[in-house]
Amino acid sequence: MPKTQIPCPQCGQPIVADIRQVFDLAQDPKAKQILLSGAYNIVQCPYCGYQGAVETPIVYHDPEKELLLTYFPPALNKSRDEQERILGRLISQITQNLPPEKRKGYLLQPQAMLTFQSLIERILEADGITKEMLQEQEKRIRLIERLLSASDEARREILEQEKEIADAQFFSILTQLLDAALLGNDQRTAEQLAAIYNLAVENTPYGQEIKKQEKSLKAAEEAIRKLGERPTLDEVVDTFIAAADDELQLTALTSVLRPVMNYEFFSRLTERIDKAPEGEKTKLEKLRDHLLKLVQEVDKAMQNEIKVHREAVERVLSAENVEQAIQEVAPLIDPIFLEILENELKEARQKGDLQRSARISQVLETIEKLTAPPPEIALIQSLLEAPNAEAREKLLKENRKLVNEALVQQMAALIGQLQSQGAPAETIQKAHEAYQQALKFYMAHQVHL
Repeated sequence: MPKTQIPCPQCGQPIVADIRQVFDLAQDPKAKQILLSGAYNIVQCPYCGYQGAVETPIVYHDPEKELLLTYFPPALNKSRDEQERILGRLISQITQNLPPEKRKGYLLQPQAMLTFQSLIERILEADGITKEMLQEQEKRIRLIERLLSASDEARREILEQEKEIADAQFFSILTQLLDAALLGNDQRTAEQLAAIYNLAVENTPYGQEIKKQEKSLKAAEEAIRKLGERPTLDEVVDTFIAAADDELQLTALTSVLRPVMNYEFFSRLTERIDKAPEGEKTKLEKLRDHLLKLVQEVDKAMQNEIKVHREAVERVLSAENVEQAIQEVAPLIDPIFLEILENELKEARQKGDLQRSARISQVLETIEKLTAPPPEIALIQSLLEAPNAEAREKLLKENRKLVNEALVQQMAALIGQLQSQGAPAETIQKAHEAYQQALKFYMAHQVHL
């Protein structure tokens, strides 16, 4: 986003900020997510300390749904002619970025939204989200707002009173708000939301279900870790038998260990059944039947996933703008996507199809370029992986230009994120040590300057 000079909403002093007014999904597939999250046009005034959102005209464009929406904040106190001139300029930006064949009639009839809330509702309505759904969401948002302003003891009472709406949607909204706070480096809000999350997990029925799920997943992770890289088939069978009473753990184990759950695996399990005492035999038979069902479900899901990934691969390969196509399918770019690409490249070379192999190579190179972490993120990762303080100090000295206030804030936000996600204490401690060392290095460098 280009830097723009605007008056501070509080003191009126001119400040420079990143201001976004156009949310065009044709140019940025994440534009809708950014708009709905509210994580945009946040400014901080160096004169009075004001920090918050700035009201600006907004134009939203979704070409797939042929949706062009405008919103002009009444607080800006502009005449109708001025509003039309400003919005017309923003709409022109969208039109000019579209190829001629995609400039359709709806672009000449933008829908004016009188309030920001009606803008959001119209966007969500196009996604099939009704006003009733929004009202249910609003209840949970109000609950979170109440919890934010309450003491720890009062929070427990509120959660007890409102436990019926402290459900999956509540936890989903809470997690999204926490992510937005971390993204905006709002450490104080992030800590409060993390505290509410942990309290809700302990004091609501749905929270207990989450706790149970987390416990099962951690047990599965620990079981897989104990198996090591080359477990024997008998060890794998033992692992499933030990988890026989935990449905979630069995599902998690099957998703990871499916490659070794072949005919021989089930033969070994059948041998155990034949040798088991009568009382245990029935339990193991039920386990075998259940594992067979889970394997079928995993295989079906995998086939569907491969189909979706293959369609995404072909979509990218046939696109005029490779980089834009990659960004559009970004959530699907994972090991499966890359494996399909590699297999397609191998097949194209075997057939001598130079045009297709060159195209696939171009896509792979573009993905590598787009997915490479920024230098700051790479430095943070290296600091977290460093074995000791001496190694971290060396990294900081080698990357002195990257050690700034923004990097230190990112590391502080990372600690809050790890805490909210229930990361191991050892991981959080290491992140905290790296943060403290980076902060000291930054402060010392500032003083030296």
